Order: sequence, then structure tokens, then C-alpha cells
Amino acid sequence: MNYIFLDTESTGSSTVWDQVLEIGMVWTDENLNIKEKWEMRSRIKDGIVPNLGACEVTGFSVQDITQSNHSHLQMVEAMENTLKRWGNAYVFAYNGQNFDYPLIQKTLYKSLKPAYITNTNGKKHGDVLNIIRAAKLVNPDVIETPMSDSGNPVFKLDKLMKHEGAHGAMADTLAMLEVAKKAFNKANSVWKSSLLTISKADTEDIITKQKLFCQLQWFYGRMRKYLVTHFIFHPVYLAWAQTWDLSNNPEDFFKLDDANLKQALTKSPKALRTLKANKSEIILNHKHALTESPYKEIGVDELVRRASILQDNFEFKKRVKKILQDIHDEKTAKSITDDKILYPEEMLYAKGFPKKEDQTLMTFFHQFKWEDRVELIDKFKEERFSRLAEKLIYEEKPEILPESIKKRVKRDIAERIFSIDKQNWTTLPEFYRQIDDKRNKYENDEKKMKLLNEYDEFAQSIQRKYETA
Repeated sequence: MNYIFLDTESTGSSTVWDQVLEIGMVWTDENLNIKEKWEMRSRIKDGIVPNLGACEVTGFSVQDITQSNHSHLQMVEAMENTLKRWGNAYVFAYNGQNFDYPLIQKTLYKSLKPAYITNTNGKKHGDVLNIIRAAKLVNPDVIETPMSDSGNPVFKLDKLMKHEGAHGAMADTLAMLEVAKKAFNKANSVWKSSLLTISKADTEDIITKQKLFCQLQWFYGRMRKYLVTHFIFHPVYLAWAQTWDLSNNPEDFFKLDDANLKQALTKSPKALRTLKANKSEIILNHKHALTESPYKEIGVDELVRRASILQDNFEFKKRVKKILQDIHDEKTAKSITDDKILYPEEMLYAKGFPKKEDQTLMTFFHQFKWEDRVELIDKFKEERFSRLAEKLIYEEKPEILPESIKKRVKRDIAERIFSIDKQNWTTLPEFYRQIDDKRNKYENDEKKMKLLNEYDEFAQSIQRKYETA
């Protein structure tokens, strides 16, 4: 099996509203030898206000984000074609489960493309951050890590590798590959274990077949080991396996009434732990936890017995599922105020896969000339795709849109970017506030001040374009 390592640089941290500016990908063989590299940068899309903090992290100037030869859609299509050409592979990012993968999925969705090309049709998602944390736990010499003020290892990629061009997509991809090689060479058992849980189906298969295993969880700045058995799947979040920490004797819980059982299951340290089967979490052989207290004192025979009586107590499983359902319902009831109106851009997960007719129309959309794509806007069965089609044409070829549609798209953009409320995207008022804060911080740094002035002028150009929309 080949591997693909990828990294993105974006206008901010919102996977819905921010834009991919740069993508770097490296294709390797099964021994992590590079076969091919690919990278591309695009122009910022019309109407997007970047987050100034993200610009500072990437080091992109206004010229960097406005003067590329490639539009955003051209970059997306080139990425799609490259991934197809590279074929079946395990795809790795660094903390990709929390950012790069959902960002790419939503980018493809908004581009009227199949959203899940990085984890379907022979591809599966892995995460190098999960791997190196686990490898460091098993073999402390696998990589040297800086330490936080609280004495915990720091796994930020730029801190681990100190590479030139940190936060450039290709530089970060190559740095990630070097981190992966350290795990591959110095903790190969962890690397192989990571491949066993690289998809939801793979994870569910292995945890339901193993009576005992070592679950790894990262919190409070440390990776921790738990000797567990798979117990049930969450009744609402079906990809969330619920494992039982076998340091807890289940018989102490069997005899509790429902109220006390609920209290016992929600107090820390928790007997019931969540393993997200769709997040490439790493599990190890149970022997990795047997050397830890209290498992070594309990002994393997008693741990196996506890796992067996849990699996056989179907009434207890039913009771726990009801408690988890009740906890979810209580939290949902507390969080509901008004029904949130979703924008089309926010509907990938909420509305799910497009109908067959719309999938076919999306394919035609990208095959037609731009002038002919306008005629397809109202042909989609779901309105969200019609609105996304309008926005996509506006971003790429605004001059061909009917004036009524162009005005509506501009008005929608204006309403968002001029908002004075706290939003999930960067507004112009927020961007100006960020500039003022940075000017106070860098008032004696001529280079930084020049960059801030350029971004200020860029923001003003956006304001001038949309203030009359």
C-alpha cells in the first residue's frame, strides 16, 4: 500500500467559512520513500476576509494571497486529479482529523465535487499526530520533544522539526513525513497498529474481536493508557465505541439503581470511555497496559473475567445505553434556544449525501462551458446545490451571471462580512480589530507594520466593493 501525506494552509481556522490557500502532497511507497510531490497555491476567493492571525502564522503577504496564477477551483480540480492518479493509498495529515480532512471535505462540497475523495475508493485517513504521540509513549527515544511549562511533551510540528518554511504546505508535509519516518523506524509496532484502525470499519472490526486491548487517550497534555474491553456503541453517535476501563469491577455497577448508576458512570475517573472509530485513534496490544497500575495488581485472569461478565450482561448494556441516551437528550434540551438556520455552505454533514440526480448534475456542471453552467443552476433537486452553484460561478466567472443572481450573491456576502456580531467567520469589523491589536504589538517593527498596512488596504478594498451591495 502506498501513502499520501498532505497539508493545507488556509485563511483561518473555520473549516466551513475559511478557504484553502495552499495544498502540499507527497506520495510515497510502503517504506516511505518519496515517489512524487505536488503542491499548488490559489488566489483568495472574492468576498472572503482572512483571519489576520492565520496570515501571520503562514507568513503570507497580500501579494501571496491575491496574485497566484490559479483560481481556487483550479487548485481543487488539480488536487482531485492528482489524488485520483495516485490511486489507492493511506492518507496522512498532522492533526488532520480535526482540521485538514474536514476542511478538504467541505471545500470539495462547496465546489460541487465528491466530498470524501481522501477516504473512499481505496483511500483511508490516518493521523501522524496520533501516531507520534503513541510512539513516544511506547519508546521515549523515538523523537525529542520540547516540554511545556507544566512538564508535558509538546507535539506541535514546527516545534518538533524546526524546519525552514514552517507553515508552508509543502514544507509542513515534508516535515510530517520525517516525523512519520521516526515512528516507522523506531516504533514500527505502533506504526503497524495505527494501520489497523485507519478507518471506521477497520476500527470497529478489531475492537469487537479483541476481548482486551490498550486504549490510548490524550488529555491534559499527556497520552494515557487504559486497559479496556469494547462494551457498546453510543446510541446516538454510532461511530463512538464505548469501552469499559477494566480497573473498575463491573459487578460494583450491576447492583446500582438507575440514578446511582448514572452518577457512577459520569464521575471521574470514568469507567466508560469513548473511542471514536472514525478518528483513526490508535489501540495497542493489551500487554502495553498490563505493566501499569492498577492493572498489574489486578492480574490478567481477573481482567479477562471482568470483560467476560460485561459482554454477557445484556440487561446491563441496555441500562447503560438508556443512560447515555438520557444524558444526550438532557444536553440537547439545554442547548436548544432557537432552531439555527444553516447556510448552504454548512450543510455537508447536516444534509448528507446528494441525491443521485444531483450527483449526476454536478458531474455535468464541471464538464460544461462556464456559460452553459448558468443554465444548470435551477436544475438541482436540492436548493443548497443551486445556491452553491451560483456562488461558485460568482467566484470564478462573475461576469456571466445574470445581474439578479450576481446582486443576490453580493448581498449575501455583504451581510456576512459587515456583521458586527460574533460569527464563525472573520468579519471586516473583526479584521480591523485584529489589525489594531497587531499595530499596538508591533509598533516598533517596521517590517510587520508594512505588512499590516498592506492588509488594512486589502480589507478596505473588500469594504469598498461590498458596502453598496
